[in-house]
Amino acid sequence: MGLETGRRAAWGGGLLALAVAGYLMTGIFTVAADEQAVIRRFGRVGARLGPGLHYRLPWPVDRVDVVKTTAVMKTGVGFALPEGETRGVTGVEVLTGDTNIISVAMSLQYVIRNPAPFLFEIEQPPELIGAVAESVLTQTVLGMPVDEVLTTGRLAIQEHVKTRTQAILDRYGSGIQIVSANLMGITLDSSVAQAFQDVANATADRENKINQGRSYANDLLPKARGEARSMVLAAQSYKEQRVAEAVGNTTRYLELLTEYNKAPDVTRTRLYLEAMEKILPKVKKYVIDGEHGQRPINLRLGPPQP
Repeated sequence: MGLETGRRAAWGGGLLALAVAGYLMTGIFTVAADEQAVIRRFGRVGARLGPGLHYRLPWPVDRVDVVKTTAVMKTGVGFALPEGETRGVTGVEVLTGDTNIISVAMSLQYVIRNPAPFLFEIEQPPELIGAVAESVLTQTVLGMPVDEVLTTGRLAIQEHVKTRTQAILDRYGSGIQIVSANLMGITLDSSVAQAFQDVANATADRENKINQGRSYANDLLPKARGEARSMVLAAQSYKEQRVAEAVGNTTRYLELLTEYNKAPDVTRTRLYLEAMEKILPKVKKYVIDGEHGQRPINLRLGPPQP
């Protein structure tokens, strides 16, 4: 009788030990490489664990919440953005600085930077991010004219919305990290869009005319400079030639004056003969001897010198 009771007690103890061991073994868990775990002890946040094999006290003492911290999630500004769907998005209507109403669609991508605040400090993270980003977007566009929003201001809008939204989420202690903010589309009312298109066309025409004028100037100016250079060189050459001729004539006249002062009659006669040598070959000449060879013929064309 006593032996049977001992055996039953041993079996009961063994089963209890086995149950306790199985219960304690339920505390072993694994965190993947792209995950982080948060341990809650009696509902209070405790440790934050990274990838690997870990142990926590079994339920109901500790509870584990595992989240993927490298998965990139996204949400829309002012509208629901189902995963993989971007068509049919109309965005939200905002007022620009020059009182134009435009519809802006924006998507934000984010990751979980700190799992504990993300899980227990905020509710509905996508809606919170969308609401904060929409408020920032409205304030940003309100300070810009519509032409800047549609053209050069897109990158500035995206960067400002990303930075300002991140600052507000950090102030809330959300544990969220904004990865990117992207404008998916900006649309105008049809009449405003047509007017903007007309302005864009006029701007393009202006740039085209300016480019044509620059091309014409680039083609014409080198030719004009070349012609001007050629004319300057020709003028310099003509000047040097005329100066040389003037210097030569002056030298010859001075030499002639010296000879004239020495023998005026002889010099005068020589000059006259030289002039006749140049003139007479160019005209017809008739010599009439009225004296029948009785007297010498005077070849001077003018009256005889005294």
